[in-house]
Amino acid sequence: MENENLNLNPIDIVEDVIHQKKWNFSRAADHELVAEISSQWCLYRLYFNWSENINALTLSITFDIRFPENKILKAYELLGLINENLWLGHFDITSRNGIPAFRHTILSNTNNEILHKKFEDLVDIAIYECEKFYPSFQQVLFEETNPKEAIKFANLEVIGRA
Repeated sequence: MENENLNLNPIDIVEDVIHQKKWNFSRAADHELVAEISSQWCLYRLYFNWSENINALTLSITFDIRFPENKILKAYELLGLINENLWLGHFDITSRNGIPAFRHTILSNTNNEILHKKFEDLVDIAIYECEKFYPSFQQVLFEETNPKEAIKFANLEVIGRA
């Protein structure tokens, strides 16, 4: 049974996590999976890639917004402010098309049950961070808000209900 654990492709475990969440996904290759989810703010695309060489799985989540060249400096300022506050992963902007993305890599050299829980936690935390900071990206992109002002609201913790 332990030998089976060593040979299982971690993307198969990711597929199980995504399937349990009832999200749409497709397998582009044995080492890749793409999922889409609609959230409170936008459509997110989740890209999972597994490297057998280094035994690691990367997760990238892209947003449905794009920063034009004239806003890229403010976007990078916002990224710096956001990344200072993250415990896990980081945000960047794709150089090819100006799309914000959350990224994190996790080593996958543990047993399948532990990996399943780690991948599930990773996806939940990543989506939480994307949801938390999406309004800040929107404010900088569309409302001409200063990045220092835009991030203030993301750092507020709401307690209770109105």
